[in-house]
Amino acid sequence: MLAAWDSNDLSVFMDISTYCNAGCPQCHRTDNNGLGKVDWLPLVQWTINQFKTAFSAETMSHIKRFHFCGTWGDPIMVKDILKIVKYIIQYSNARVSFDTNGSMRSEEFWWDLGVSGGDRLTLRFDVDGINQEMHQHYRRFTDLNKVLNHMSIASQTNCEVAAQTILFKHNEDYKNEIRSLCEEHGSQAHIFVTSDRFNPGQNATQHTDENGNAFILEKAGTKVIATDNIIPVKSIKEQPKNTVIPVKEQPKVSAAATQPKPDIECDWAKPRNEIIVSYDGQVLPCCYHQNNYHPNRNNFIYRDPLYTEYENNKLEYNVLHKPLNNIIDSKWWSDTLVNSIANNPIRTCVVNCTKKTGNARNQKRE
Repeated sequence: MLAAWDSNDLSVFMDISTYCNAGCPQCHRTDNNGLGKVDWLPLVQWTINQFKTAFSAETMSHIKRFHFCGTWGDPIMVKDILKIVKYIIQYSNARVSFDTNGSMRSEEFWWDLGVSGGDRLTLRFDVDGINQEMHQHYRRFTDLNKVLNHMSIASQTNCEVAAQTILFKHNEDYKNEIRSLCEEHGSQAHIFVTSDRFNPGQNATQHTDENGNAFILEKAGTKVIATDNIIPVKSIKEQPKNTVIPVKEQPKVSAAATQPKPDIECDWAKPRNEIIVSYDGQVLPCCYHQNNYHPNRNNFIYRDPLYTEYENNKLEYNVLHKPLNNIIDSKWWSDTLVNSIANNPIRTCVVNCTKKTGNARNQKRE
């Protein structure tokens, strides 16, 4: 059986804001028509008092790392984020890391953040091009010069500065130049991630910008041939949501092939031992579960008995109501979830984490 999460040595992935200054086209929070926030997502950001409620000094003594990364927003948008970092540094031994687009706040803020976190802090900035045009083709509404300037400022403190690039067709041939540009501004490590937010058989997705103009994102390593299948855009209101370019017919999957398989290799359980705390305080086993678990979305994950049980007792798994250690040691986490992954995995686990998939997430440090 898969080893359960260990409540005494956790890494915590924190998603504490649904605010974001960017409008990245493939982001879960982005409306495909206009690149604003999807209307069903509430605007939420944690306060320092909420964080203290969820993470007392005693609770943090069992946590080795806090990683602030936005599924639904950018963590640097949180007004109290500097206070939260100072609190973690003062009352725990945990390391702190951030993924951020870095195109917000003042120069003084980035200096203060780097100083406050010191050598226990890692800041990873999103840099997706060698110039503004290339960068903003995906990283909409952000300013590359601001990002690079903030990287430079943070790099003058004792914190570690790194960079990340999401690869598409439009920037995949510029990896060396992007890496060099980031190094010139203080980056000490670089991660390249190929976007995996294309459905099977799709080499491109179509989107509508804030002015009602259509544009596409092409998958790295591919070429879009059926460009005549792009649906013309008349207006934002008329454009259907989640439009994609049907490059080729999607293969049919037999019923047998979709049955849950017990050969799951969970990336988040031991030895990684990482869990997610979502913006509403719910504790979830991984980003794949979190992407599908949302109270305002009618998603397939709610139809699985695993989450029927979770929903019936959801406040028992919420850090704003229960201590994190108690949640991880609960029956649902230590028994129901672990048995599900090992013996009767839900669709989310099968799609993302079967051993056949391997799925190294196309992520590598270079």
